[in-house]
Amino acid sequence: MSTVTALTIVVPIYNAAEHLTRCIDSITANTFKNFELLLIDDGSTDNSLEILKEKEREDSRIRVITKINEGVSKTRNLGIKEATGKFIMFIDNDDYIEKDYIQTFIDNCIKNDADLVIGGYKRVNKSKIMFSDFPRDCDWGKYVILAPWAKIYNRQILIDNNILFLDYPIGEDVYFNLKVFSNTKKIVSIDYVGYNWYFNGHSISNTCQKGFNKDIDILFLLDKLIEAAHGQSDAYLKYFIKRYYVWFLLFSGRQAHRNDFIIEHKRIKKWISDRKFDSTLNPLSNDLKGEGIKNRLIIFAFRLLEKSYLIPLFSKFYCKGTIDYKSKQII
Repeated sequence: MSTVTALTIVVPIYNAAEHLTRCIDSITANTFKNFELLLIDDGSTDNSLEILKEKEREDSRIRVITKINEGVSKTRNLGIKEATGKFIMFIDNDDYIEKDYIQTFIDNCIKNDADLVIGGYKRVNKSKIMFSDFPRDCDWGKYVILAPWAKIYNRQILIDNNILFLDYPIGEDVYFNLKVFSNTKKIVSIDYVGYNWYFNGHSISNTCQKGFNKDIDILFLLDKLIEAAHGQSDAYLKYFIKRYYVWFLLFSGRQAHRNDFIIEHKRIKKWISDRKFDSTLNPLSNDLKGEGIKNRLIIFAFRLLEKSYLIPLFSKFYCKGTIDYKSKQII
């Protein structure tokens, strides 16, 4: 038996008792066995910790770490610091993987001498596969899936370059991966789909955004993303930034007042102009292999609205929030 741990798998856990056993069992049942599994409880208030302790007793590869509730970024960062494996993976506590998942990523990492291997995923619920996606082997492909799962990383790259997740309400995984991209010699994309991203209607990521969050400054985040990319400004990064801010406006702005939507859009456009970071890449371009048709059409339409100065009119119909101008509260 090898004395060197090939892989560390980090699972951040918070109030995940309902699906936790499925997640852990899918990992321990994998055909590849030489790994350590760090189960990090982020101050759960349900019986997640009881399940974790039981699993730790059952399998010597499992190590349970407990901490106060600080959020997923600090929890993953603790996993990076505690890891001993040559490679590292991240899995979310509601999700599960196929039996050949680890072996497939390890094999592709070694075969290609890669620092990062990116795979695909299935979006699943209790009864069916909702959809699936995988990155194409092209320059745009690495931007398609920016979650930390469905990937394997060379841990030394993270250590040498002090790559950690950004402690911020949104964009923490995007920041992390952009920083990996800019410090990585070789990235490989594979068309393997072995990660099951479970749709949990009660999870934080699936709850409805009630307007623009006062704790989120999109300009701060955009600055951090550019910083993570080491000041690069290629066409794909510029397009990604555009796609990201459009997503932010549409997601947060749906339940916002139209005035707030317009203000946020103006702030972003000034940021783009000041940094000369506007994207000229056509969303319908063949260069964007792997970009979904829905994303293409949304970005294309939003760009037309911007060029036609129709964002104020669009916001009048799109934004559903009302506002008390004295208290500045959505009602």
